Amino acid sequence: GKIQLRFLEDGYTTIIGRTYDRVESPSFEKIWGWDVETSSEDSLNYLLFSADVQLPSPIESMDRFYFQARVEEDTNGVYTLSDGSVTVKRNIQPPGGFWGLFSGEGILAQFRIVGEFKCKPIR
Repeated sequence: GKIQLRFLEDGYTTIIGRTYDRVESPSFEKIWGWDVETSSEDSLNYLLFSADVQLPSPIESMDRFYFQARVEEDTNGVYTLSDGSVTVKRNIQPPGGFWGLFSGEGILAQFRIVGEFKCKPIR
């Protein structure tokens, strides 16, 4: 499917259009704010945002997906996005369970790349 987003100047994001290829497509329920960050690995700028996505059967769960796309800014402050990648956060079970009085549950996590997406400007 396709989703059309508007990245507002105040860091918020709104959904302005959605089309789904089939009945059992993932559904974007909420798009969270966005930010541009410079990567410490390649010194390039990336636009980051996340979305709560309802996954269809047989998974049937709500997950938060993280999107990142390389971004360039022109002299007028207009951003151009390149195609990007999608990651999902998965908790890692800590070794040994409890640490004294504390549980390590939810402390250790790993972001896994689960896909890619294409970006096109809309007018």
